Amino acid sequence: MHTGGMDVRRSVGVVVVAAVSVACSGGSDAVDPTVPETDTPPADGEVFTEVESGGSVAVPSSDDVEPVAESIPPVPETGVPGLDSDDAFCRAWSEYAGSVQALSLAWAVQPPVAASVLEVAASDAVTDAVAAMAADLPAAIETNRQALTVDVPGPFLRRAERARQALIDAGLGDDDIAALGDAWLAALGVAGLDAEDVEIDVATDVAAPLDDAAARFREEVPSIVEDPTLDTTEFDISPSLDYIFENCPDRGTLAGNDVIDG
Repeated sequence: MHTGGMDVRRSVGVVVVAAVSVACSGGSDAVDPTVPETDTPPADGEVFTEVESGGSVAVPSSDDVEPVAESIPPVPETGVPGLDSDDAFCRAWSEYAGSVQALSLAWAVQPPVAASVLEVAASDAVTDAVAAMAADLPAAIETNRQALTVDVPGPFLRRAERARQALIDAGLGDDDIAALGDAWLAALGVAGLDAEDVEIDVATDVAAPLDDAAARFREEVPSIVEDPTLDTTEFDISPSLDYIFENCPDRGTLAGNDVIDG
């Protein structure tokens, strides 16, 4: 997974659960030798049904038919899947990975002034999301903790820390910075991952300090698409992505993985 500086793409995954169906076709007037003619009473859990040949065949009763597995909901085509998940880990994963994808797109297609404002505003949300992933990490992927919550997000968290410091230097306090993070997630949920012009709702007295912080940030830090430290492909988080595929609403698409059912 290359969550920083990754190829910005999103695919819609559709899970197909196959159901077993039984088709019965009628034969000729001749008696089918494979169908026994019997008066033997049905065993428990079976009923006899008349067939066109005049014989009968035992079929399972409805009580013994194994239920068809419920389909896993497909990945939504709009918004950011998982931002409102009831699962704390899945929600935190969507906040982090969704932010990285959207900010990567912003740096790729928007002017640096606009992209830097978004990344600086999102800094608190990104940091909190990674902390929440670590706090709510499922036991099934505990052995992947270092790679998922430290190694892979590390370079992006360092950018977030630089952004936060720029906000502090511009005169904003913890509450203001947290509010910016909330505004970023709200805007992300509305705009989705493919939006090329995300707009965040910023308080009037925060707008100027945010612009000042963004100006300092882009002077000191390269864009996401040019930052070589964001290449984290050396770290293996495939166990975590497997878990996310099976348990989280985005099914791994936020990591840039296509979901293909063959």
